[in-house]
Amino acid sequence: MITKIIKRNGAIVDFRQEKITNAIWKALKATGERDRSVSSQISDRVMLELEKNFSEEHPPTIEQIQDFVESVLMSSNLAKPAKAYILYRQYRSELRREKKLVLEKTEIDEVDKQFDINSLRVLKSRYLRKDENGKLIESPKELFSRVSTHAFIPNLLYHSDVYNKNGGEKINPESELDEVENENKYHVGKFKLNRYHLRALKKVYNDFNKLGKMKVDWNSFLTLLKTGHFSSMEKELLDFYKLMVEKRFLPNTPAIANFGSLLGMGSACFVLGVKDSMEGIMDTLKSAAIIFKSGGGVGYNFSELRPEGDFVRTTCGVASGPLTFMRMFDVMTEVVKQGGIRRGANMGLMNVDHPDIEKFIKAKTGNKSLTNFNISVLIKDDFWKYYNENKPYPLRSPRDGKVIREVDPRVLFDMIVYQAWESAEPGIMFYDNINKNNPFLKTLGPIESTNPCGEVLLYPNESCNLGSVNVLAFVKEDETGKIYFDWNGLAATVQTAVMFLDNIIDVNRFPLPEIEEMSKKTRKVGLGVMGVGDLMYELKIRYDSEEGREFMSKLMEFINFNSKLSSIEMAKIRGVFPIYDQSFYSEGDMPFSGFYDKQSWKQDWMHIAEQVKQHGIRNAYTTVIAPTGSISMIAGTSSGMEPVYSLVFEKNVKVGSFYYVDPIFEKVMRSLGLHDEQLMRDVCDHGGRIQDIRYIPESVKKTFITAMDITPEEHIRALAAFQKWTDSSISKTTNFPADATMEDMKKCYILAYTLGCKGVTVYRDGSIKGQVLVAPKKKTFKEPSKLTSFEKVPTVQSPAPIEHVKLDGGQEILKEKIENIPHVKNGLTNCPKCENKLATIEGCLTCRDCGWGLCA
Repeated sequence: MITKIIKRNGAIVDFRQEKITNAIWKALKATGERDRSVSSQISDRVMLELEKNFSEEHPPTIEQIQDFVESVLMSSNLAKPAKAYILYRQYRSELRREKKLVLEKTEIDEVDKQFDINSLRVLKSRYLRKDENGKLIESPKELFSRVSTHAFIPNLLYHSDVYNKNGGEKINPESELDEVENENKYHVGKFKLNRYHLRALKKVYNDFNKLGKMKVDWNSFLTLLKTGHFSSMEKELLDFYKLMVEKRFLPNTPAIANFGSLLGMGSACFVLGVKDSMEGIMDTLKSAAIIFKSGGGVGYNFSELRPEGDFVRTTCGVASGPLTFMRMFDVMTEVVKQGGIRRGANMGLMNVDHPDIEKFIKAKTGNKSLTNFNISVLIKDDFWKYYNENKPYPLRSPRDGKVIREVDPRVLFDMIVYQAWESAEPGIMFYDNINKNNPFLKTLGPIESTNPCGEVLLYPNESCNLGSVNVLAFVKEDETGKIYFDWNGLAATVQTAVMFLDNIIDVNRFPLPEIEEMSKKTRKVGLGVMGVGDLMYELKIRYDSEEGREFMSKLMEFINFNSKLSSIEMAKIRGVFPIYDQSFYSEGDMPFSGFYDKQSWKQDWMHIAEQVKQHGIRNAYTTVIAPTGSISMIAGTSSGMEPVYSLVFEKNVKVGSFYYVDPIFEKVMRSLGLHDEQLMRDVCDHGGRIQDIRYIPESVKKTFITAMDITPEEHIRALAAFQKWTDSSISKTTNFPADATMEDMKKCYILAYTLGCKGVTVYRDGSIKGQVLVAPKKKTFKEPSKLTSFEKVPTVQSPAPIEHVKLDGGQEILKEKIENIPHVKNGLTNCPKCENKLATIEGCLTCRDCGWGLCA
């Protein structure tokens, strides 16, 4: 009997025949075989040969087993599968060699094997720890161990033997722990606690102790930890570790980079208020710099600042206006490197009724200024009434609310659309859609701010911890080779991931005490998705179809439902978020529009509402769909909820060029015998698309559509399908072709509003690259079909032609013909870190090689 094998590093491990069977099945399937039982038959023959030549006392090596597989395939007259197996074996050998070079190792381990070479490059570039000479001192396995251990720390202190959720315990005197001396002396099973884990553990203990929730003193807790009282929790910690190693879930970049390390800050998104005083502005500037240093991004609404030229009582002078101060924030961001990982990112918002709104809209013309800002206009709820009735819209002083002047609302909207057409900014946020299901609207007032990418709706001084489920990881194959989706596996992952994110709130080293206080009051977490585009490929569902949108809606409803189940279970053990009584949850309401459309329910939301009424809920928000630039690269899948951006793209390096291929597309092309260098070149020559490549079958073209194959309207409808079941908002790009017109863009903005979307980001192909613009060609735009909304759709009329627009008492604007505007962007086209081409994905400039991004 063969019970052991010898690995390449000399280790002797348990032998599993199914690994041989699976490898043979891959070779058979790659050459057209559809009967999986054949692989079992071949595997049994290999076992017979192995048992003739080896024994329990003398086990075979991996290479010897592979030699026998080749031999049996050839002797079974399976030449093509044998060739496929040999080529795959050679490929794996070369891949191992390349991974060793990237990771600076002599041998790769089981975690290294889980990740493709591009994932490992991103990990090395941005996350793995290095010494002062830039040499790696950490492996992926060690990285995921330190992150999972750090995130798990609150679970130890929530243990029923040491935690009382109701409080009332004696406040224990604080005592110290020498972190350096005790490093790696405490552990949970095989997971050791380094000095930064111990520091975080002490912080969480102190926080709980001050609230009277610790049943034991610090030294008694350490004794329990040292004597193995919590050893049974190793499996729970292993669940956190496996979430990441198996690429089912990854937290946002700050958590991966900082947990188990010096900074210890795991939040990515923050919002700060900007008060209308020099002291207030400078306080915010300082706070933003501290956040950037820690690795976060910041959003601000500048609408409280008085307009340019307004009276300043303290100096008897005049105000310089919000734009001047935004430029100051922009320069500060340029100076402060964001945690050594990525540049600082800002979101600047201005309410549509601010007197300086026209200046704000045009602030990024040509992307020549505010290069560290995304900007968005917050469309107030009263705007649409004036728009539809074609009445002058009042702009009001933020100082006293008095009307300063009036503007034509249609002209103003045209101006927004033109700038977005020209420069991809500003974006638009819809005040009423944002606040319609805001849990704190009656108590804390409306939300008027977002994080830098616009998906996290926050009050000033709030933050949010983000992470994304890789939905592609739940595509499975049964014994007959049929593809199916593992809904049960997804439910379990979502519930564990929400706990992971909730823990970050407790263990987090917040950059400012006021942010920690506000974040812990609402305990918002943001679980999102990645891999949607690739998942649709696997399931052979067209992204821009009705079937596709129905699946998206079902998927996000399922994720939100299970996130709420997890948050309710945590509330039973850990308690509700502190200002639960100030929210609408006790009234049975939910913070997403799908809850109020019972006809569309696939889950039992009444059960959730009843459970919340009975037990409360731990987190004010549980779902957000954020950009996944780096983490989707680590997971080896498509970004966020986006369609696949490009099926193939070329990477140029000093020694030559090679191609990155979407893995699902590559698999299908190999099965059809079409995967070769010429195919890669052809797809690259067609901009990563296949629709115009004649020799590719129509059945393949039907499924493998990319972002630029999808009409803007269908982008919006996909956004709405996910938004319906998402608590906060969504970061998604609505892609337009280069020849899209302003009218096209305007229709999509209106469609997004009527379908309940909370914000829109647009990108017209070529609008951020160095170029001279030409006039957009008029093309036929697919008219929006019958709208399905929960509110009456506003009437929208066509505005005046752009060259006739007037504002400010007759001052003509935008009169120059669009085609005559010389325009050279200062936007980057190549990554400043690795010099490869950048792509605009999820509204952010992103390097698909090293993970660098302006809005990652």
